[in-house]
Amino acid sequence: MASASAARTIATWREQYAELMRSAFLVDLQYRASIVIWLIWGITEPIISLGIWWSIAAGGAVDGYTQGAFARYFFGVALVNQATLSWDAWNIDRWIREGEMNYRLTRPIAPIHEAVADNIAYKAPTSMIILMVWIVAAAFWPAVRIPFEPGRWALAIVAIVLAAAIRFLNGYATGLLAFWTTRATALVELHYGLSLFLSGRIAPLSLLPPGVVHVAQYLWFPYMLSFPVEVLTGSVTTTAQYARGFAGQIVWLAIWMSIYLLVWKRGRRRYGAVGG
Repeated sequence: MASASAARTIATWREQYAELMRSAFLVDLQYRASIVIWLIWGITEPIISLGIWWSIAAGGAVDGYTQGAFARYFFGVALVNQATLSWDAWNIDRWIREGEMNYRLTRPIAPIHEAVADNIAYKAPTSMIILMVWIVAAAFWPAVRIPFEPGRWALAIVAIVLAAAIRFLNGYATGLLAFWTTRATALVELHYGLSLFLSGRIAPLSLLPPGVVHVAQYLWFPYMLSFPVEVLTGSVTTTAQYARGFAGQIVWLAIWMSIYLLVWKRGRRRYGAVGG
């Protein structure tokens, strides 16, 4: 009986998510031009950083990073960043301020599931596009090639999924602060500015000042980008590095999940809006 009930529950969730993802994908099709622009910027930003560091490394390796290492790192940044994007805070902020949260609260599943399905529907195909760009580039540019090691690639996929979950919950929980403030997105913009430095987007963390690296290692930023990129490109080599990185991801995932549950529970109690 228990197994049959569990099977029915799983089937129900699978059907619900399939429908939510289908709906999200159809919505994305209406914004094809915008998605292309976002993809171009997703590639352009790390390429600009690569151009800067490539020039610097022309005179020799920088703290162990050669020109080729920089190329692989920033191609990894482009892929991982696309796979872990978080835009939900802007949606939730609008839902709460304009009353669009009303009808979502009447659904049999929590609004967060709509956001999860939307993320999967968008990130899966767009991340594949970035990956194909990397593969094509690697065919003509040996510097960006990384060896295909199934074990490391499997660990990289796990690290990217955990990074995406952390970044998603961080953005979602921040967006829910609109229950109390009219500018929750201002915090997201502050977070974005900090993440440029502390997550390794503009440079590998090891190249930043020691004080910055020291602060970053106690926060969630490196686990959202830098760690999965380093796993993917082969910079993480020892068991201790893997253990420390995955432990950090799991701890911060649990922390942000707890924050989300707390903010969602308390925010619903004080929510009141018309419209939507």
